[in-house]
Amino acid sequence: MRRRPYKQRVKGYVFDDPFLGYIQGRDRLEKASWNAMELSNETDSVRYSLFPLRDMPVADRPGYVTHERNYFSIECDDPVLKKDLEMYFTDEHSFYRDGLYGQGDVMGGFLESIAHELFVVGDSFRMIEWEEVDIKGRKYQFPIDFEYLRNETMKVIKKHGMVVGYRQKYSLFTYFKEKRFKGWEDKEKPRSFEFEKEEVVYCKYPFAKKSPTAQSIKYLKPIKKFWQFGIDQSKSGVEVQNHYLPLERARYTTYSREKRKYDIARGKIRTIFNYLMETNGPKLTQYYDIYTVIRYKKFLNNFRDYLVREFNEQVLEVVAKKNSFTSVPKVVYSGFLSNAELDAALQGYTDGTLTFDQIVQQVVRTP
Repeated sequence: MRRRPYKQRVKGYVFDDPFLGYIQGRDRLEKASWNAMELSNETDSVRYSLFPLRDMPVADRPGYVTHERNYFSIECDDPVLKKDLEMYFTDEHSFYRDGLYGQGDVMGGFLESIAHELFVVGDSFRMIEWEEVDIKGRKYQFPIDFEYLRNETMKVIKKHGMVVGYRQKYSLFTYFKEKRFKGWEDKEKPRSFEFEKEEVVYCKYPFAKKSPTAQSIKYLKPIKKFWQFGIDQSKSGVEVQNHYLPLERARYTTYSREKRKYDIARGKIRTIFNYLMETNGPKLTQYYDIYTVIRYKKFLNNFRDYLVREFNEQVLEVVAKKNSFTSVPKVVYSGFLSNAELDAALQGYTDGTLTFDQIVQQVVRTP
């Protein structure tokens, strides 16, 4: 079982449409997510905190640990089917799938890649390729590939408020410019495709109408101004005879004033991402420090719940239908403090039954 080569794919393209990306503003969001001076710290840090690589003790070798991301299991009434599904979908070292989840080929990494798209542009589309898979002589119809589809080319088709399918369509500008629209013997390929609902995994940022990156763009001006101020201030100290206006302005502007503007803007962005505040930012009270950690961990839990729920509804329910299972299997995850445990810890700290050090030990140093 192997992925189908690109030229043999039935429909759908994976390359971008620069024209649509520009007019929809998505390219600006993507650039901000790549730039360390803008939003890459937030988008990457939150993404990789969802299902992080963790140390697990080796049972038969005291003092040794192994590194893994095996947070998932399958709930299923049939024990044989449960084992087959776990070997295919959740086992980190499965040899029954071949790159199903892309780079790293683990479920956690796949869900994190979807989350990254939601943090940046707000939606994610993955084309599902189905094929027969043999597991110890038992044959199933399983997805063998989740192919990334460019967000700017995709539209959701709804009927009576319900998703019934998807459409991919490229702009005429890209269609005439992009050489990959030419097939074998220079036969032109179509620039649009229709997808059935079960052919695409579609996710949308669940907590706001706009992605965190889109919400944060308006706060980048004082951040970029602060970095430029640092350059101008350094240059003004070296080139003392240079009276260029930005250098003159930097000479008579205090660092603390510009840093405060930066801290306020960065704090607003971190709040949008539900992320932790910068350690070199404004000083926080111990209570607010604990509160932001618990808020962040609860946000991660809610995001994990959303991603796993969508995988169950859009993938495993279809698997059950295609294979005529008597019940629908479900992916579950474990290994993190629950929201109830986090709320109880914050209440304990508020009531004084837990000290700051106890909170750090129970919450901050625990996934």
